[in-house]
Amino acid sequence: MSNYTKRIFSILFSLLAGLALCLGLAPDAAAADDWEGFLDGIAQVQQLAEEYAGEPGEEALLLTMNYLRAERYADMEWDLVLGAPDEEFAALVESRSPELAALQTVQLLTLPEGRSVDAIHLIAALAGSYKQAGALCGWGGDCMQLAEQCSGQADSVDGYYTLMQPAFAGAENASLFPESDLLADLDGMVLGATLQPEDDLAQHLRDYYANVTDAVRAEKFIQAQLGGADTGDRAALYEAFESALLDNDGMKLFLMLRGHADLDEDNAVVVDPDIDNGMRAAARLLADRLADALDGAVVQAPSGGGSSQTEDTAPTPAPSPVPDSTDGSPAIGWLQARLLILLCLGGAAVLLLTALTLAIKSRHK
Repeated sequence: MSNYTKRIFSILFSLLAGLALCLGLAPDAAAADDWEGFLDGIAQVQQLAEEYAGEPGEEALLLTMNYLRAERYADMEWDLVLGAPDEEFAALVESRSPELAALQTVQLLTLPEGRSVDAIHLIAALAGSYKQAGALCGWGGDCMQLAEQCSGQADSVDGYYTLMQPAFAGAENASLFPESDLLADLDGMVLGATLQPEDDLAQHLRDYYANVTDAVRAEKFIQAQLGGADTGDRAALYEAFESALLDNDGMKLFLMLRGHADLDEDNAVVVDPDIDNGMRAAARLLADRLADALDGAVVQAPSGGGSSQTEDTAPTPAPSPVPDSTDGSPAIGWLQARLLILLCLGGAAVLLLTALTLAIKSRHK
């Protein structure tokens, strides 16, 4: 079937779907403004993704998560981590169930526990965690944003801690880092770390929120990000979270892209001291909130040992150095490699376009 024929069928299908809606023959649209309706919508998207992919599995799961985050989290950095949203799949969803597009712009929803969460923020953090970039796509990115917003207003980690404390996990529209974002970051890390390629995403969310408490989410978050920790030892806990945040290769690259870090003469990443202090303060505020939820208890590593994450975690408090490649030059992480490939392809495209333009001009002279 030609692309022209496919387009004609798509238009006809859309017209018929619109007529069915007018006549009341179509199924009820997903109620994206409540939690259960949101989950039902996710299930419908995943069902379409499995049909599009040909089977359940990771491809369908990523199609689902990328479709959901495509409107609100559409920067190049997200595409580098998660892969670009599939436009053909989005067109399929639009032709079959156009009402599902409302899921992409959902913001605050009330969880079964009675608190609000930024729903698409949750999906984005979950997807990042699933791709083993939980700090970069979740809590770490928000800590960096908080540090940016407070930049220049203090001169030490302690100063930033005091400055940020009233705003951290505060009320909606009155906080730089509201509770709805923090819940999305914490739960997204846990949900992504435990998600399996053939899982039903909506059911995975439903099962988690059926029994979650602050103590449960704190314990599972620490297991997912650190492996385990003694939350009664605040100094060690601070060091562990600061290391997980600032010794993260993806975060280092992101800080460089944002102009907050550079390479020194030894090719080591050096973060701007002001941003560094702010991010350490935000990491400590997070550590304190988790420790308070657990009353300083010791969190044991999950069975099998270590953390369920592999790319951006630090199971021990000791900072890890930037790894070197075998020839002695700094190793380029997977995120850096993908960025360099894109830059090279972009440069090649520009050169090709320039050459074609010059060739066309020369023929018309």
